[in-house]
Amino acid sequence: MKAYKKLMGYLAKFEAAVMSVILSFVTIITFVNVVVRKLTDGQFAWSEELSINLFILLIMMGCGLCAREGSLISLSLVYDLVSQKAKKIMVVIITVVNSSFWLLLLVTGIKKVMTQMANGKRTPSLMVPEWMFTVFLPIGCIFLLLHTIEYCMDFLSKKEEADA
Repeated sequence: MKAYKKLMGYLAKFEAAVMSVILSFVTIITFVNVVVRKLTDGQFAWSEELSINLFILLIMMGCGLCAREGSLISLSLVYDLVSQKAKKIMVVIITVVNSSFWLLLLVTGIKKVMTQMANGKRTPSLMVPEWMFTVFLPIGCIFLLLHTIEYCMDFLSKKEEADA
């Protein structure tokens, strides 16, 4: 458990660093695109394509970090009213349901990437293979899956220590 938690801590630090770089990059290219659009009649069409796809990765990784803390959007009305034992059961059920959804999304994303690789389709502006952006979905699902399981393990182990 400690080794897994330590590994996930390193992964979370890596995710935060990658997210910081992506957000900085997207902010800069978006700002430059706006300035160019205001000063000239042209624009960097490729910057919008890149920004949108990098924001998808940013959102998926951010959701993974939220799952790590148990802070994804939820309705806690029932959860707040039940006992600690019932909360444990609910967290396990929620983990199974969320993990099933992330796995389904992961499989769907991988199939989509494989189809795009087979078709050789390219993006309109950058002319890079489409799968290079679509792969952000399965990558994000992996982070979500790992952090969802991590939260469940943390929740169950903390409550066991508190009950003892």
